[in-house]
Amino acid sequence: MIKFPLEPDPDHVLYVAENLRQDDIQEVMLSHGATARDAVIDSWAYSDIVHGMATDDDVPCGLCGVAGHHIWMLGTDRLTESRENRWQLCVEGRQWVDYCIRELGGPLFNQVYSKNSESIRWLKFLGFTVESPRPFGPSAALFCDFWRDA
Repeated sequence: MIKFPLEPDPDHVLYVAENLRQDDIQEVMLSHGATARDAVIDSWAYSDIVHGMATDDDVPCGLCGVAGHHIWMLGTDRLTESRENRWQLCVEGRQWVDYCIRELGGPLFNQVYSKNSESIRWLKFLGFTVESPRPFGPSAALFCDFWRDA
């Protein structure tokens, strides 16, 4: 099981940055030309809402947040290592998205790498509409816009 939501301190943020899962590393490089470390630290520093996630043994495994109305999540391999963790991300994730929409008073959106099928399935489960792929970012790789309103 995952402990969520947590108030992430700098050590939590650095641990996630240094252990980011490969799918997230690829996505931030293609979308923004950013390193894992820069993407995690900037997301944490410039977001209006930020929460951390940790394993039962208190190892940081993820961060999620909203900057403006851009929702994001970055994690380590431990975030989705078990069926229970994945189910918990679905159930609590939907509640967290509902909270963010209420708190910010409007829609949430971002882009997801079109080859990241696990993230796309998860976003759809959370109630997001996922659009068709289009070129995005400095790489012009195919990304799907996604959005959700109340």
